[in-house]
Amino acid sequence: MASRSRVGVFIFSASSGGLPNNEITFATMLKKRGYSTGLIGKWHLGLNCENSSDHCHHPVNYGFDYFYGMPMTNLRDCIPGHGSVFLAGAAKFIRTLIQIGCITLVTATLLNYSGIIKINWKVVSYILIFFGFLFGLVFLFFWNFRYLNCFLMRNHQIIQQPFKHENLTQRMTKESVDFIRRNKYKPFLLFVSFAQVHTALYTEQRFRGKSKHGLYGDAIEEVDWSVGKI
Repeated sequence: MASRSRVGVFIFSASSGGLPNNEITFATMLKKRGYSTGLIGKWHLGLNCENSSDHCHHPVNYGFDYFYGMPMTNLRDCIPGHGSVFLAGAAKFIRTLIQIGCITLVTATLLNYSGIIKINWKVVSYILIFFGFLFGLVFLFFWNFRYLNCFLMRNHQIIQQPFKHENLTQRMTKESVDFIRRNKYKPFLLFVSFAQVHTALYTEQRFRGKSKHGLYGDAIEEVDWSVGKI
C-alpha cells in the first residue's frame, strides 16, 4: 500500500494515513464466515488518522481479531549500530545543500567586499541560526527515532518501546503457535508477516554463524526455523 510521499510507503507511526477503510481484506471475508483471524508480525498499512490513539487504520479494523506485532516495518534505525536509512537517503541531498551554501556565502562575501552589493551580516547570522535550530530539531528527532517509532503492540496496547530485536522472531513464533492452539477446534486464519529478512539484519545468538552466508543467511535460517515450528 503506497503513500503519497517520496518514499512511497508509511515509515512513521505518526503518519495520518493507511489502507482505505472501504477495502475488503481476506480477513474480513473469512471473519464473516465464522473464522477466528489473527495477524502476527508486520502490518505497515497505517495506524492512526487524527491522533495517536484513534487507531483508525489498526489491523482490528480490517478483519483481524488479534494483532501482535509492529505497525511499521523494521528499519535499520530501529537497531543501534546498523546505521540510518534516512541518513543514507539524505546524504547526497545534504552534501549538495552544503556545497550550494558554501558557494553562496563565498560569492556574497566577494560581492560585499568589492562593493557591488551591501550585505547586512546581522540578518545573515540570524538566518543561519534559524536554520541551524531547525536542523538541530530534525537531528534530535532521528537520533531518538527508535524510541518514537520502533514499538511492539498487542492489539491496541504498546507492550514494548522500543522493541527488542534479539528474540523478536522467537516471540512471534510463540504467539503464532499459541494462536493456533487456542483456535484449533474451529476455523481460523493466521497471517504471519515476518519482520525479517532485510536491514536491519538480526538473529538470536544460537543462529549466529549457522549459515555460510553471513548474518543475512543466519536470518534466513532463523525464519526457516520459525516456519517449521508454526
